[in-house]
Amino acid sequence: MAIMQWKGFFAASVAVCLLASCSSSKQPPVDAASGAPQTQLQLGMDYLAQGNMSAAKTNLQQAVNSSPQDYRNQLGMALFEQKNGNNDAAQSRYQQALKLAPQNGTVLNNYGAFLCSLGQYVPSQQQFSLAASLPDSGPVADSLESGGYCFLKANQNDEAKALLSRALKNDPDKGAPLIDEANKAFKAGNRAEAQLLLDVYQHVLPASADSLMLQIRFAAASNPDNVQRYGKQLARNFPQSQQYQQFLANEY
Repeated sequence: MAIMQWKGFFAASVAVCLLASCSSSKQPPVDAASGAPQTQLQLGMDYLAQGNMSAAKTNLQQAVNSSPQDYRNQLGMALFEQKNGNNDAAQSRYQQALKLAPQNGTVLNNYGAFLCSLGQYVPSQQQFSLAASLPDSGPVADSLESGGYCFLKANQNDEAKALLSRALKNDPDKGAPLIDEANKAFKAGNRAEAQLLLDVYQHVLPASADSLMLQIRFAAASNPDNVQRYGKQLARNFPQSQQYQQFLANEY
C-alpha cells in the first residue's frame, strides 16, 4: 500500500531533487527540468522521497508557515508525519487538508490510504468512495484502485475484485502495475492473492507478455501440461519479448 499513499500527489510538478538544487541557498533552488524556482513544498517532498527527514521537515514546515491555508502544504506535512510514524499528527494534518479542500481527490485518496494502513477499513473506503464520485476520471481510477487494494488487505476479496476491475476499465494503464503486484505476491508465496489479481487483469484487459509469463509460472507450479500452451501463446503474440526469451531458457 505504500505506493498508494503517494499516487497523484504533485505527479506532474514535483521535480527530482538533484544535488545542484538541494544545496542550501538564500535564493529559491531551480528545477533543472523546467528552469523554474522550486517551492519549499516541492523541496520538502523531494527530500521526503529521498529519506532526508530533517531537510524535509524544515522545508515543509516553512511551506505551512508561509501558507497554512493551502491544502497542499497540509497534505505534505501529513505525509511527512505518516512516514515518521506519527499517526496522531498525520491524522490532524489530513483533517486540516480535508477542511481546506473537501472535494479534492488527491486529499481523499491519500487520507483513505492512510486510514487503510491503520486497519480502519470502513472509514478508508468512505474516503475512496467520495473521491470516486468526483467527475475527474484520473482521481476516480486512483480511488477505485486504492479502494480495491484496501479491500484486498482486509481479505474482502469480492469487493477487491470489483473495485480493481472498475479501476482497469477506467484506466487500462493500471494493468501493468497490477500484474507487477501479482508477480510480487506470487514470489512471496501468496498464490491466492496473485491469482486474484491475475484473474482481474484477464477479465478486463488483453493478455500481455507479463500476464502470460505469470500464467506460465502458475502452470509450472501446479499444472505443467499448460506450460507449453501458454508458452506458444507468448511466442505467437510477443516473440521479441524478454519474457519469451526467459521462457525459452526455462527461467520462470
